[in-house]
Amino acid sequence: MIDIMYHSGAASCVSSQAGGFEQAAGNGEIHCYQLLDGVSALLMRLEMESYTEIRTQTELLEINFCVGGRFETGFSLRDHVLLKPGDMAISCYDGVHGAQSESFFPLGYYEGICLEVDPPAAQRWIEGNAPAFAVDFPALKRNLLANKWYMVGPAGPRCEHVFRELYESAAYMEPVFLRLKALELLMLLSRVPREDTADAYCSAKQAKLIRHLRDHLLTDREGYVSLAQLAAEHEISVSHLQKLFKQVYGVPVYHYIKEYRLEQAAVELVRGAKPVTQIAQSAGYDNASKFSECFKKRYGITPSQYRLRAKDAAKQSTKTKME
Repeated sequence: MIDIMYHSGAASCVSSQAGGFEQAAGNGEIHCYQLLDGVSALLMRLEMESYTEIRTQTELLEINFCVGGRFETGFSLRDHVLLKPGDMAISCYDGVHGAQSESFFPLGYYEGICLEVDPPAAQRWIEGNAPAFAVDFPALKRNLLANKWYMVGPAGPRCEHVFRELYESAAYMEPVFLRLKALELLMLLSRVPREDTADAYCSAKQAKLIRHLRDHLLTDREGYVSLAQLAAEHEISVSHLQKLFKQVYGVPVYHYIKEYRLEQAAVELVRGAKPVTQIAQSAGYDNASKFSECFKKRYGITPSQYRLRAKDAAKQSTKTKME
């Protein structure tokens, strides 16, 4: 279940992106803040695979910044955008393109912030309440989007710093601080040159292929998959396949598979009663000692110690609740 919480007078704010999560399958939180008239911020901490966004308000600027995880969305039939930490994506729905987009979280979780900006409303508020922070919104759109309706690329050190300040301090700072940060960010975005990043794009077909490859790899419980065979099936080179996978998931193919299986093994150790040797085999290890060695390198303790610690923590939690 996705919990959507409204703060700082945001209850009357209708967010196009928050609305897309109301029926989404997954867990997490979205905190909505009305920073000033025409500018709201959504802070997202999500554990899910995908959701569908439906855009209805034209000329609304949507600025997404990735704090953690990976974010993939389709802005067109040709382009799929891949955000990694430190990247941002900007879009402005024009009533024609991108009315609906399917978004994915390749790592199964996502942390990020989204600014939704209604330029005319924000312009009026700034002129009436903070003229010293004048923002040239037409220049901002030209700087961010040029002649396109979307753009993606690194936020850059100055903008990233402000995005992270907003994300990390929203829960405890006064609304006036958040408002100043939003104004600072809008001024930076209108004045700091932006460049589209070609490496952040892939085709819809390529994105679908990499998700298929991941699923194929994760269901191969024998621990061996021929990348050459998979590449040949899809008529691309092994090196290109590996490049696409790292682009989407952030790490090389087999590093991802190893980490994923160790995480699944950790879950099995806590939730079930299977012997460690059986869990090792399920994780693709023929040798329990090698599994224990890799597990300890990842978690700092052996599988048996991890299971014992989890049981002790559960007992302590139960005891605390009874008291």
